[in-house]
Amino acid sequence: MSRRSERGLTMLELSVVLAIIGVLAALSFATYERLSVRTGPQNAAADLSGALSEARARAVDRQAEVWLIIYPDIDDQGVAGQGSGGWFLVEDRRRDFGSTSAPPAGHLRYATFTPPGAVEPSPDQGSLVDAIYMDDYTRRSVRFGSTGQLVWDGVFAGLAPSACSFCTGTPRRGAIVFREDGSARLVDGAGTTFVPTGAGAVQRAGSLGLVSSDGQHEFLFAVSGPAGFVDSRSR
Repeated sequence: MSRRSERGLTMLELSVVLAIIGVLAALSFATYERLSVRTGPQNAAADLSGALSEARARAVDRQAEVWLIIYPDIDDQGVAGQGSGGWFLVEDRRRDFGSTSAPPAGHLRYATFTPPGAVEPSPDQGSLVDAIYMDDYTRRSVRFGSTGQLVWDGVFAGLAPSACSFCTGTPRRGAIVFREDGSARLVDGAGTTFVPTGAGAVQRAGSLGLVSSDGQHEFLFAVSGPAGFVDSRSR
């Protein structure tokens, strides 16, 4: 064994190795972040699509009402107009979440549901199944919205693209309520049943939209009640 191998690395050699490792780590992180920004909108659309499917399936399976509550422009502190929006999936076993009467102690109502703090029903009332803020996707790469470049055809032809066609109030919000038989109804910000205008399927449908921060990618969702049918488009 040589005397050089016995003494190990010099400080200079060790510094060079650490510098190389640092450069490689920085390049890997930058590559990962760019990939995350590109895939963020697709991931958000897949998450929302999954939530719509989960809500309908859970309502039928659990024989409960399941609320998908949409806030199209809040941040993760619940401040209206300051973020990219969020959605919350709430299972309502007692079917009283939408009631206007005073709730029992510890119970939530749609009227008192307030992100990020007051979002968890009591265990005997139901459960918060999921909560997603669009700002959590890398570099806020996706938000609720629509560019108007993607339009509906087929049974939903004429349905206006929208971040949330049934969302009203301040903060803007709305909900899709799936029932035990798989049907659905739309609810506006005040908790009133929302009745769309238009002919045919459009008259019974609500529209949701997601758009990437660069405007290059867009995803539309249509929910038709009373059937609870969900359709989607993307570009």
